[in-house]
Amino acid sequence: MANEQAPRVQRLDATLANQIAAGEVVERPASILKELLENSLDAGATRITIHLEGGGMDLLSVEDDGVGILAEDLPLALERHATSKVATWEDLQAIQTMGFRGEALPAIASVSRLELLSRARSQNQAARLQVTGGMAAALEPAARAPGTTVRVADLFFNVPARRKFLRSPAAELSRNQKVLRQIALANFPVAFQLIQNGRSLVQFPTATDAESRAARVAAIMGEGFLANALYIEQEDQGLSLSGWLGLPTYNRARGDEQYFYVNGRPVRDPVVSHALRAAYNDVLFQDRHPLYALYLELPPGRVDVNVHPAKAEVRFRDSREIHDFLFHTLRRVIAEQGGAQPRVTVPLQPFSQGPTATKSPAYVPTQRSLNAAVQESAGAYWEHLVAPVMTSVPPHDVPAAPAQELAPNYPLGQAVGQIHARFILAQNSEGMILIDQHAAHERILYEKMKNRSQQNEKQVFIIPEYVHVTAAQMTRFGKRQADLQAAGLEISVAGPGTLAIHAAPKAIAAATYGQIVADILAEEPAWAEGDGDAVLADMACRAAIKTNHRLNLEEMNSLLRQLEATPRFGQCNHGRPTVVHFSLADLDRLFLRGR
Repeated sequence: MANEQAPRVQRLDATLANQIAAGEVVERPASILKELLENSLDAGATRITIHLEGGGMDLLSVEDDGVGILAEDLPLALERHATSKVATWEDLQAIQTMGFRGEALPAIASVSRLELLSRARSQNQAARLQVTGGMAAALEPAARAPGTTVRVADLFFNVPARRKFLRSPAAELSRNQKVLRQIALANFPVAFQLIQNGRSLVQFPTATDAESRAARVAAIMGEGFLANALYIEQEDQGLSLSGWLGLPTYNRARGDEQYFYVNGRPVRDPVVSHALRAAYNDVLFQDRHPLYALYLELPPGRVDVNVHPAKAEVRFRDSREIHDFLFHTLRRVIAEQGGAQPRVTVPLQPFSQGPTATKSPAYVPTQRSLNAAVQESAGAYWEHLVAPVMTSVPPHDVPAAPAQELAPNYPLGQAVGQIHARFILAQNSEGMILIDQHAAHERILYEKMKNRSQQNEKQVFIIPEYVHVTAAQMTRFGKRQADLQAAGLEISVAGPGTLAIHAAPKAIAAATYGQIVADILAEEPAWAEGDGDAVLADMACRAAIKTNHRLNLEEMNSLLRQLEATPRFGQCNHGRPTVVHFSLADLDRLFLRGR
């Protein structure tokens, strides 16, 4: 061992170095799309067209009308750390471009078959450079209007182990669409088009005024968001915050419709996340998430974007200042617009009568319309959630027993009250019973839907229940339409961003299905394909009466009687207990009686 020669230090081959760098910036087609879109934006493009084949795994092409690249600079553009965006340390300290590392193109070229076609506006002819696995061919003349086209084919053809980690073409397409929505939401003057296998899937026209910008936001986040959002513009000590802030009454079960930009760059930052969550703290349920598209502008020298290769993270020079500005600004705006009112979690839009609901031309609510929206939201809550839920728990012919009277004939006894609008307190001949009202109702609805779906019993709507959804929700609907249909939900696409519910299981009142479908599509399904019972369980959970819903004694007793007649009523669909029993002996021990 003592005579072993130490390994020599050697310089890595350029291709191998680029492949190593590709592991940081080229994870899948969506990460390539992000880098290429950023390059186009830095080049001043006003129109960008994306072509995909196989979800971007077979081909991903980005065409723009930017300033282009000089023919003599094309080979240099494919070398590591070669860039036109920074030249000095001072430039790095105040970055104003989306890209700056000079790593993306050579990293992508090292794991694909790449073609770079560009024509600078000052030149009369374009030039083409083809690279296969990092090995470049000779530069050749070509024809093209000013701008640049980057074609990336056969991704990971020379690194098959990396390609195995990619998902299906549909899944990769969904990721690419998410990147495009994120970029398009911050670059309104730029027109975008996404074409998959020759078919145009997404098109965002140029948006240069308030109305067209709001229309793009609606296309990405849904018209329901615009109807339940505040447009804000706030400035303080060199910091500027603008964008759309969702009302607390319009929220989701998942935080996938939250967009935050720093100087036009989409970022994930714990300081920002904490400030936003804290601003909603007193007006939003803990398991719900607000929606927003917010833009923070500050001098480039006050934020460091050179933190992560993917440029998705930033470091603020003064994190406390940023946190306090965001928190106090948003908290004040929410409070002034009724955000401190009782927490109503049902969005207005899913309960509209159809896609023809009118809104202000620019989708910017006024103070008066916001107050009306809050009042209408509260009315929609009682009309579309509480009343239908109680319809699904019909009054039972059981007289309300006096609190002191025991009810030996019923296993779950008689209700005597409600605790924190969450638990039902009941007594029987053996002692005291606590019932989780949500878990109990969830089990009841699930068993009813399961039995009735087997009997093909449905309620058919003469007037469909319309649901306005985001692009992401529409994508999920396309993937899981068969599962929803197997669960008794007959849904069709009624138009851009709109679904129509034509029929549904009878166990749940019709007016609640809009919210149920919106919530189901707001997140990736938790069930496996073809698992109809899991879909029913999800629907039952979302339709069941919630915490903070007050019941009278008649309603509580009706729920107990139905629960007693329900199979497996001791647990909800997620395995949580629905009933906890305390015998008289248990209660005596708690109070040391008999000692």
